[in-house]
Amino acid sequence: MNDHHGSLGSNAGADENHGLKGMFSAFEVIPFRWVWTAALSGNSGRFAVILVAGWEAYRLGHHSSFWPSMVSMLLLIPSMLFGLLAGSAADRRNRARMAAVGQLVNAISCTLATLFITTGNLNLSNLLIFVTAIGIGNSIQGPAWQAMIPDLVGRDRLLNASMNARIAQQGAELTGPAVATLVLTGIGPGAAFLVCAVFYYVGVAMLWHVRRATLTPDRESERPHVFRQVAEGFSYIRKTAPLGTMLIWVGLHCSLTMASVGILPAVATSNLNGNAAAYGLLLTAFGFGSVVGPLFMMAFGRRLPAVPILITSGIFSGLPLVSLGLVHNLGVALVSSAIAGGSQAVFMAGIYSANQGVATDQMRGRVASVQLSLTTGAMGVAGIGWGALVTFISPGVILALPGALFVFICIPFALRRGAMNKALQPHDAAEPSEILAMDSPGGHAGLARLRPLAILRDLVAGDRIRGL
Repeated sequence: MNDHHGSLGSNAGADENHGLKGMFSAFEVIPFRWVWTAALSGNSGRFAVILVAGWEAYRLGHHSSFWPSMVSMLLLIPSMLFGLLAGSAADRRNRARMAAVGQLVNAISCTLATLFITTGNLNLSNLLIFVTAIGIGNSIQGPAWQAMIPDLVGRDRLLNASMNARIAQQGAELTGPAVATLVLTGIGPGAAFLVCAVFYYVGVAMLWHVRRATLTPDRESERPHVFRQVAEGFSYIRKTAPLGTMLIWVGLHCSLTMASVGILPAVATSNLNGNAAAYGLLLTAFGFGSVVGPLFMMAFGRRLPAVPILITSGIFSGLPLVSLGLVHNLGVALVSSAIAGGSQAVFMAGIYSANQGVATDQMRGRVASVQLSLTTGAMGVAGIGWGALVTFISPGVILALPGALFVFICIPFALRRGAMNKALQPHDAAEPSEILAMDSPGGHAGLARLRPLAILRDLVAGDRIRGL
């Protein structure tokens, strides 16, 4: 395993690097270049599928908006249901091969959709089956590719790698739909699904190429039951500081700042007297910020500790939503949307880097799967809730209130920044079996106050906040 010593937010092994070389230090590791390209290509396929399958569902469903929503749900639900099992498998198998298998499932599903369209046999039921299969493929590859990055780049480059990976994910929101739109409107849905398949096949090839550079985690001599492995993952998270705290933080972040972005169409209409053009501008600004934010972080903040990065990006994930929801000015709205997009991208990359940096290699797949299941579930459930409230409350208020609430929620985490920074420092990690045998829920001595329930208590305990 290539874990190196150094603070999570600093590239201590690359202090001599300056400029662009320092910003992209993770690319000095050749296998990471392949994994990054696979992430860009695979995510381009994912966002292209959302566009093409959503449009076909709308057409086949007699122009009902219910079916595109169903497509989005079917792409997310498998990660909640099968992601935990996939995370356990990723801790026992070659992760590059496993991620390649997940993308291959997606590629085959898109190829079949192309054949069904070409032969005139695609109906709504078939389409939803293919979309579900793609969701299952996503759940297979997600924990595997996240868990293999720390071993490839080492601890010193992990934060830089996570920021670069986030750029690949966010950039795919532009490349995938852009290419798919051109093909969909110029040729048709069959060719568009074929483009999605090509994106996935490229990802498969890239991941397969690095399979020998990716270590297979050490296995136990006796293979435990799969559900026991899942349970061990949850127990490990509970007993290893600050994983539980970080997962609570990211769950609140996704449900309060990221899920509410789904009501942007209503905000564009009510606040900006706009139409699809205003909504498109807001999304473009958000996507632009999602790419620029990690780039800014890589250029100016790569030597900062992880927790201050998370606190700052967390606050600026929520504050712009307040101005975006309450100020009726297009210029302010675009700037707010860009800041929110950049801050949210940095926060998510920082959380991933922190959790994967703390976890041992034998547990990284399960830690990644719990985070993926939590974030997709939180965004899905909260998104439905915020959307329903728009019927009764102004959409601008619905956007602003969760943003302001998350800023307030960041306060108790900020109060524990010293303990969290200490927990994230390199140390001689105990074996997972030793951690699972501990009676104390704190992974390190003196860090009991990082228990997740203590954080939740502080959210309603005014005496701590008044101590600021």
